[in-house]
Amino acid sequence: MFITERNRSKQHVYFETLSGRADLDRKEAADLGRYRSGYSGECEYDAVLDAVGHDNLFVFRDIWLRVGGAEVQFDALIVADNVLIANEIKNYSGNYSYENGVWRVRGQQISEDPVSQLGRAAGKLVKLRNESGFQFDIEKEIVFINPYFIFGGDAGDGGSRQFIMRNRLKQYFRSLGNHTSGRSAKILSEEIAGRIIADPYPVPETDCGRLRLGANCFKCGIFDVEMKRFVSVCRGCGYTETVERLVVRTVVDFAVLFPGEEVTKKKIFDFLGESVDLQRIQRLMKKYFPIVPNSSRTHYRVADNNPVKILTGGGYSSHYEHDPEFMFEMHPRINKLQANYL
Repeated sequence: MFITERNRSKQHVYFETLSGRADLDRKEAADLGRYRSGYSGECEYDAVLDAVGHDNLFVFRDIWLRVGGAEVQFDALIVADNVLIANEIKNYSGNYSYENGVWRVRGQQISEDPVSQLGRAAGKLVKLRNESGFQFDIEKEIVFINPYFIFGGDAGDGGSRQFIMRNRLKQYFRSLGNHTSGRSAKILSEEIAGRIIADPYPVPETDCGRLRLGANCFKCGIFDVEMKRFVSVCRGCGYTETVERLVVRTVVDFAVLFPGEEVTKKKIFDFLGESVDLQRIQRLMKKYFPIVPNSSRTHYRVADNNPVKILTGGGYSSHYEHDPEFMFEMHPRINKLQANYL
């Protein structure tokens, strides 16, 4: 069973948000491309595991742990009776080789070394075993999820024996079904859950001067929308978004780009280019975001960087919502919409 969700990393969300309001430089664009590729590969890994089945396992996805006074990240950490299995997921594409501890792509040496990364992570699991007093075996594999990954290294190399290629992935997951998950697995999974921490690495500082302020289109991203009483309409693609949803989305964008800033109604008013009434912003922020207590001025806590979770948590059910993606269970037309798909 999946114990944790698979979410985009804090850095991934930051660059996605920044790209909507600023022109990325070459390094930023490359970082964003890398995060997108990695997340896509991780989601594909989850889909294959889901298809094969994982009811007999405790599966932690995309977690940070504190072990031995240090932090360590796992793409997937699988718990069964008396065993921890660490999977490093790579979405590489193209011709790669690995020989004598060196990775090359199209003959050129690269700096990233998944074998060393996984080795360091597995070393933290040894520390976890020593600290917790639990006895368990440690297994580790690198999963190359992309079917267009071509490996030309020495198959007998010690590192490459840890490699799981895409065409063997279902077979590998089925082999995990031989494990059991009884009391020892449950206790070990509780130990891991108690060590989970937030991503400790900060996002870059944002230069406000490079940002485009104002309301942008949810669908095509342009900053040319007509604000009506209850909805905004994009003059480019015609997409209609409720003002309620637009404000929530903008608050999240602001919090992602300026994580150290107090989130106030005035800052969101300015961030929206004064396109939404200040009192309306305040009313919506009170509905969806808790006020930070014991502060000298009113500001709000943005607990999640996913607007959908915030909207559903706040009971979003606007009569003016026409995008099926945002017609949640409480929406007044959801039954009619579902009937149309039957």
